[in-house]
Amino acid sequence: MRILSSGWTAILLLAVFTFTSCDDDEDRPNNPVIGTISDIVADDTRFSILASALEQASLDDNLDVATRSFTVFAPTDAAFQASGIDLNSVSDEALANVLLYHVLGASVRSPDIADGTSSVETLNTTGPDGVALPIRVDNSGGSISLNNTINVVEANVEAVNGVIHIIDNVLLPPSILDRARIDGRFNTLISALERTGLDDVVAGDGTFTVFAPTDAAFTEANIDLANVTDEDLTNLLLYHVLGATVPAGSIAAGDNFVTTLSEIGPNDTALSALVNNTDGTVTINDDATVVVPNVFATNGVVHAIDKVMSYQSIVDFAVKAQGTSSLEAALAGANLVDALSADGPFTVFAPTDLAFTNAEATIETLEPGQVANVLRYHVVPGNVQAGDIMNGSVGTLNGDQGITLNVDDGAKIIDGAGNTVDIILTDIQGTNGVIHLVNAVLIPGSL
Repeated sequence: MRILSSGWTAILLLAVFTFTSCDDDEDRPNNPVIGTISDIVADDTRFSILASALEQASLDDNLDVATRSFTVFAPTDAAFQASGIDLNSVSDEALANVLLYHVLGASVRSPDIADGTSSVETLNTTGPDGVALPIRVDNSGGSISLNNTINVVEANVEAVNGVIHIIDNVLLPPSILDRARIDGRFNTLISALERTGLDDVVAGDGTFTVFAPTDAAFTEANIDLANVTDEDLTNLLLYHVLGATVPAGSIAAGDNFVTTLSEIGPNDTALSALVNNTDGTVTINDDATVVVPNVFATNGVVHAIDKVMSYQSIVDFAVKAQGTSSLEAALAGANLVDALSADGPFTVFAPTDLAFTNAEATIETLEPGQVANVLRYHVVPGNVQAGDIMNGSVGTLNGDQGITLNVDDGAKIIDGAGNTVDIILTDIQGTNGVIHLVNAVLIPGSL
């Protein structure tokens, strides 16, 4: 038997060790092993409630996919306890929506968050028409806060599929009222809503659009809430609210008449507002301008505006609408503006500009007094909305001459000259009456 020298023995052992080490390296990643977000949450005793919630809502598997990338704002057990959320009393769907409001669809570490305030979209898509609800992030003063009240207490906990930021409370999907509070520019509006009890309305179920005047808008309007009755304040606030969600992108170009929730028109009818979209700039009643559009919430959308909206009479609408400038000029020329600005109420069948253009040959032959008679022929006493129009003849402000209404085949008017005129837009409700647009000038039987 040959006995190896000590030198050869050392070389042989080194070779074996080196071979074995290389073989092990092929089975191990080069970086230390880090779990997925689900792994980290499950293994950290600070997140036992969050881990249970993710499992209950069937979201734990989603956050366990190593090939995807997320950011999770993770509430601790103490945060859940402070929020008062009881997993046993929350439906799986509602819980999933809350949890998804804590998740971004990309990995965002604290150095990637812009200084100051910004907005990031979450995976919660319970906004109107499936819009993703955002979180307002404030990264200033060396700390990060969310929606003004929740703080990141530990940032950048790394996972193979993203990053975790630990927070000290639970983020709840915001209502319209929450959005106004988070923004910070609507203190006067919030006080007015709370005083009138409308805060519960815009925080509750439903779908709304709120044209929200900023604090500066209330200051400019010189409105002293102390001198406004609760009833008047309620009506004014409701004039800024629509009973449907209307994102800015859904507002058609040009003029759009919308129905507000303020029911102080004649016969308790809901007042209209004129919303215009010109090259992406949205104005209301040719006065207030949307300065921040599309602040989405669980129950609708907020558009910040720079002025407090004011009620409109039928003359206001005729003057401000783009398609009725000819009617405006005719009313002024016939000295009828003051008459139609009175209390009324009136129902006006208002010809469009195209209708006046088509009737130019006839109108040019008329004396001023005859023109005034033609215009009065378009006005019916009372506030007659489309749903109240019935077949038959009705009198106008042009003496004894009336018009014949027919709703059997669409809404039509037969004038004194035998012409059939279509009503093309109904129920533009002003404070002293209602406007229905027609596609031709009505001609009385005798001038």
